[in-house]
Amino acid sequence: MTLLEPTSTTTKSRGAYYTPSAITAYLAHWAIRSPNDRVLEPSAGDGAFVVAAADRFRTLVRDALPMGLVAVERDPAEAAKIRALVSQAMVVTSDFFDISPLSGQQFDAVIGNPPYIRFHGFTGPDRVKALGRARAQGVELSELASSWAHFVAHSIGFLGPMGRLALVLPAELLHADYAHPIREVLSRRFRSVTVVAFDRQVFPDAQVDAVLLLASPEGEPGYRVVRTHDAATLQAVDLAPSDGLGSGTRGAQPSRWSAAMQPGAAAVYETLAASPSFVRLGSRASVDIGFVSGSDDYFVPTRERADELGLPPDVLVPAVRRPGDVRGLVARPGEAGVLFRPAGMDATRLSTVAAYLEHGRLVGVSGRYKCRVRQDWFIVPLPRAQPDGFMPYMNHRAPRLIVNSAGAWSTNLLHGIRLRDPDDDVRALAAAMTASATLLSAEIEGRSYGGGVLKLETKEAERLLVPDPGANSRTALIAVLPALDILVRDGDLQAAARITDEILGLDHDLLWDAYMAFRSRRLGRRKSRATAAA
Repeated sequence: MTLLEPTSTTTKSRGAYYTPSAITAYLAHWAIRSPNDRVLEPSAGDGAFVVAAADRFRTLVRDALPMGLVAVERDPAEAAKIRALVSQAMVVTSDFFDISPLSGQQFDAVIGNPPYIRFHGFTGPDRVKALGRARAQGVELSELASSWAHFVAHSIGFLGPMGRLALVLPAELLHADYAHPIREVLSRRFRSVTVVAFDRQVFPDAQVDAVLLLASPEGEPGYRVVRTHDAATLQAVDLAPSDGLGSGTRGAQPSRWSAAMQPGAAAVYETLAASPSFVRLGSRASVDIGFVSGSDDYFVPTRERADELGLPPDVLVPAVRRPGDVRGLVARPGEAGVLFRPAGMDATRLSTVAAYLEHGRLVGVSGRYKCRVRQDWFIVPLPRAQPDGFMPYMNHRAPRLIVNSAGAWSTNLLHGIRLRDPDDDVRALAAAMTASATLLSAEIEGRSYGGGVLKLETKEAERLLVPDPGANSRTALIAVLPALDILVRDGDLQAAARITDEILGLDHDLLWDAYMAFRSRRLGRRKSRATAAA
């Protein structure tokens, strides 16, 4: 099983894809220490890890392969292939979550690559069963957890007191909120937790980054992240504390492990977080998702398209459809598109848009899920209050707070930012958030995916570290906002950050270097993916 998002519907529902031999051999070698070890592969797929485990056993003994290898695979055809590949293995054709840890002996190692199925595809009885198995290990997973997290929790129950865990997992292990219970149980259950991260994509078509989890009851206590170039360089990675390749902190366990990817830069961030000159964005503003129209093509036309359609002004409200529609820090009236929303109109007034409503029915918009569950399919629900600003949900460069000077709403591709204090000024906040410190915070608090994109969910955005300037600095920030807007539109983030850092009295070079340590790795992975695809 792997992290890839497959194209086949059947395969996608199982999260089934397979792992390079360099990775399977590395994990099998690390996890299997003795010819007497009992080893479990809970999601065997095509048997790549079973073969690697068998090869590892053969290096430990010269006689017949020990009967200590158990593989679980729910697909009968795949299970039959594994039996043919490794006849000495015990292959159980079953859903892993149908097997209780109490029904067999404890294992010395669990190895594999659990299926990666996002929460919206991991539903019904399968999720209920998996949540129950995780709960039995003292792990309370949320409904947003992807399938791999349940596999990790259930796998732990099969290990003996000295058992080891060696798994391929998505990098969401390091930073996702829903993975926090997994990080906690790993910290409780194992003395030593090492995560091996790659600077280049090891699954070129993956939608998420892959990491290797090595958890053991032995070794130096705490956790760390060790970086290597790609799967081909794994054998050169020495997991000893002095390897020089690793990074991370042994000891106290933070709620997120992503900072350990760049320990020097993370130390800079920790200093900022402890400073009274910075606060979390959530203390100054709420961050909420934008509206969900059900069909942006229909409901959110450009102003020019709305004119062509003859839609009257009283059924249109300003709306920003996508982040690229506003390139800078201020949403100007001419940049916003419109939202078609004929709310509060009687039958006579609705007749003025009857043709467009009929068009929506004919092309199937009215039958789409978000539309058909509304009282009136053509009235898009809006958030409780108009936002003071917007923040893109995803970006490749860096997050930015966009001042809502257009009096607009936004789709759910942009978060809505509402100030908590009515005396606060969104212009000062938008300028302050161009500081290098906030850019660094986004790299640590957000989540990076295989294509180099940085995502900030609402709660992650509220955790962003933002400067809390005094009155004089706020006045200065408001004054330079037009200049910052131009720089951001031109893509010169560093020039904007330098101006803001100077106003705030921050060490620009130190903070920018720390930010770039994270950003360069994220965007470097984006390039490696493009190269692999070419």
